[in-house]
Amino acid sequence: MNLKIRAVSMAAVFFTGSLLIAQKKDSLTTTKIDEVVVVAFGKQKKEAITGSVTTVDEKVIANQQAPSVTSALQGTAVGVNVITSGGQPGNNPAIYIRGIGSINSSTQPLIVLDGSPYNGNINNIPQDQVESITVLKDASSTALYGSRASNGVVIITTKKGRANSAPRVTVTSLIGVSDPAVKLHETLNAADYMKYDWQALRNSNIAAGSSTPGADASGQLITSLGYNPYDVATPIDANGNLAPGAKLLWDTDWEKALINKAAFKQEHRFNVSGGDSKTTYFLGAEYLNVDGTVKTSNFERTGVRLNVESKVKDYLKVGMNSAFTASSSNLPIQSGNTYGSSIQWIYSLPSIYPIYRRDANGALILDGNGKTIYDYGVQAGGPLNSQRPVFQNENAVGALYNNSDVAKRNSFVVNAFAEATITKGLSLRSQLSYEQYTYDEKSFDAIDVGAASSVGGRVSQERDITKTINFTNSLNYDKKFGDHSLGLQGIFEVYQTSFDYLLAQGTGFIQGTNVLNTSTTPEAVGGYYTAERLVRYLGRATYNYKNKYFVEGSYSRDGSTRFSPDTRFGNFYGLGASWILTNENFLQDSNTFSLLKLRGSYGELGNNNTSNPFAYQTLFQAGYNQLGQAGVVLGDPANYNLTWESTITSTIGLDFGLFQNRINGSVDYFTKQSKKLIYNLPTPASVGNSSILTNVGAIENRGWEGNLNTVNFKNKNFTWTTNFNISTFKNKVTELGVDSFLNGTKRFIVGRSIFDFFLPEWAGVDSATGMGTWFINDVDANGNVIGRKTTTDYNLANNNDNKIYAGSSIPDFYGGLTNYFKVGPVDLNILFNYSFGSYVLDGTYQGLMSGFSAPGRQQSVDVMNAWQNPGDVTDVPINIQTQNNNNATSTRFLFKNDYVRLKSLTLGYNINKDMLSQFGVNSFRIFVQGDNVWTWQSHKGIDPEQGISGTTDSRSYQSRTLSLGVTVGF
Repeated sequence: MNLKIRAVSMAAVFFTGSLLIAQKKDSLTTTKIDEVVVVAFGKQKKEAITGSVTTVDEKVIANQQAPSVTSALQGTAVGVNVITSGGQPGNNPAIYIRGIGSINSSTQPLIVLDGSPYNGNINNIPQDQVESITVLKDASSTALYGSRASNGVVIITTKKGRANSAPRVTVTSLIGVSDPAVKLHETLNAADYMKYDWQALRNSNIAAGSSTPGADASGQLITSLGYNPYDVATPIDANGNLAPGAKLLWDTDWEKALINKAAFKQEHRFNVSGGDSKTTYFLGAEYLNVDGTVKTSNFERTGVRLNVESKVKDYLKVGMNSAFTASSSNLPIQSGNTYGSSIQWIYSLPSIYPIYRRDANGALILDGNGKTIYDYGVQAGGPLNSQRPVFQNENAVGALYNNSDVAKRNSFVVNAFAEATITKGLSLRSQLSYEQYTYDEKSFDAIDVGAASSVGGRVSQERDITKTINFTNSLNYDKKFGDHSLGLQGIFEVYQTSFDYLLAQGTGFIQGTNVLNTSTTPEAVGGYYTAERLVRYLGRATYNYKNKYFVEGSYSRDGSTRFSPDTRFGNFYGLGASWILTNENFLQDSNTFSLLKLRGSYGELGNNNTSNPFAYQTLFQAGYNQLGQAGVVLGDPANYNLTWESTITSTIGLDFGLFQNRINGSVDYFTKQSKKLIYNLPTPASVGNSSILTNVGAIENRGWEGNLNTVNFKNKNFTWTTNFNISTFKNKVTELGVDSFLNGTKRFIVGRSIFDFFLPEWAGVDSATGMGTWFINDVDANGNVIGRKTTTDYNLANNNDNKIYAGSSIPDFYGGLTNYFKVGPVDLNILFNYSFGSYVLDGTYQGLMSGFSAPGRQQSVDVMNAWQNPGDVTDVPINIQTQNNNNATSTRFLFKNDYVRLKSLTLGYNINKDMLSQFGVNSFRIFVQGDNVWTWQSHKGIDPEQGISGTTDSRSYQSRTLSLGVTVGF
């Protein structure tokens, strides 16, 4: 808490100083520009916007290196919480705009690319081809997207040429190297593992009543582990000490073997743009190749884009935006509890087990070609060093090189429009977009080793094709009557998307082959086709008087094939108003206020993203065949009355500018009330199904946003600007169809957040026995709770009546701080993002704190602080090799997850143009770029960016990347 107060206090002091600097530098003026912002189905002047809109421009995007362009929103877009979970390059971050508005349906925003909904993978959009990203956050700004806008809208606009501009060629090339952004949990080395595993065996022998527990443990140690990393038969003596003369034969560093600490990156971009008085063009091409933090993980992308606009007649303008991108990802397992997962393996298998096979004496076993052989720990009945007690028939290092999982993506997008001016102020625009996204993933499990060795290897290949067609017609009318301005817009939109899925899987392969055609046993085949259609009628009206008072209203009537004919159509709307006080006479000549604008909005939006696109129909599932005869079974129960989720949003905001906009920003307060939530409601098993998809419950999100920009110093030789943004929101259930129900580590109940942890409460270590204890309710004779008391019975503590709510995975506040400096030809951009107040349940650390309850599992170095004798005071229970609940899920493993990250740092040098002109070069810039350069975190050992649920999943770690690049303009 003190840290949070200090952080906010430092920011307040800093910006107070900035204000004083701005006041003193009154000789420095700024120019007010009528900025135009991309909004729903068009553009608006910034002063005319009544809603909450945040824009990130190409300069901000260029300062980051993430393959997914939406990562640029992290720390730069107020009200937007961006979480990048895992280190696989090319993975897209999760985006949450003003809270989380659904339990079971989608919580991600609608992505719009150049005016049309985008269903492809975001990582197929090269960042160098993006001009701006606009985030629409409230009802007034998003209402025209109606049924798809309840989670907000992200509009990505790609680059265009400039009219009356000579061709301009820009070439950028950079190379870089990466390593994990944070350190992993520290685990035991081989020597310590043997010592403390012996201790656990001795303690279990004491508990069993042995008269010689130490000597027994020395004899049991190698037998229980199956491997001996020492050169003596009994390496640990009866007192727990290393036997004289014993030497380690190996001490496996699984982290070094699996984690890439020098991952290579290269990126090359080529752009040419220009235009004359009638036609503009932009042509861009890019190649990206980046390795991930797990060895063999990789993302490679090649993309090309052509955008053309032309005024073919005085009354007619046409244009086309088109792009093709091909990408490939090598996807070694990087999350989950499968032991082929690299991170799970590091935290599961101790360093006493070797990477390569060893004989009974510890010497390496070589194959016929003299090469080492991966040790899969499964030589049943073999001698010492041949069979593990756990994780048999697997080796994560071997899996990286013996197995493969490659995903290939092809994305083609074309978006064409024609806009005709019918008469002055009246125009008609028609836009047709087509998108085809193909995803092809093929995985191969080795023939002779690993999980599929028993079936002679396995190949699985899935291929799906997503096609989207979107057609809009927009009639636009703008008219000015003296001091009055009126805008009217009527829109008709039809949308169709289809998903064609095919899966084939086979086993039994010839050595050296891994294509389905060489399978001896077809194992599975499947496929299906789904299509969804949406028809929409939209209208928008805008009015302003003297550029002081602005009113805007939007209406959308949407019909979706996801719902029955009776509930198919939904009505959505948004209302907004704003008042620019600085255009009033009493502030027009103010030397202090350059902008003071009050705005407010209210409206209702929708969400139709159901898990089943045909939930209103009774369906059958085929493939349940018997004796060669086709068979079907009844599918999920139908809900004919299923309808839209709806979200009522309201916002009150203030935009301000001081001292000729040397200081400017905004403050917003918002509420989001999501009702008729689409959820799989549990049903009694006696009805034949475990759940039914229905509308049940309501959620509320409330919060504040603040954004502040300052020009701290500006003259001919030196510029310093700053942006600071902060966001906060609270989430709670306001209605539920049942009293409560459990959802993993959470319990949903009215009045609590869906992200509040509901766990047994850890009470510490019993100083007499060394075993764990937990709190439970203390009740009187009448059953009334009068307090809390401790118990050693975890099952009792795990009863719902004894669990407690303890912390939330939602942060108290989050945001970013950016500073930009320019000194002559040198520029420096520094971006920090931060998050404070959330909690994380670290299941990874939980697994490392089992205290050797089972042999052969890796442990944290913290087990070295375990209880040993009666009277010991410690927070680590006894190491004992017996089944126990000491590391069972509880608040013991719930940690604060505060962090500050230096997300982006860019240092550039621009060579003087006078030196370049003789070479035909217009600009030459050399730059160094760093991403995730430094991280401070309250809980170490994991990447602080975990999923919004606040639970770990053995995810790989984000990369810290340092790159050197050059940009040349002709």
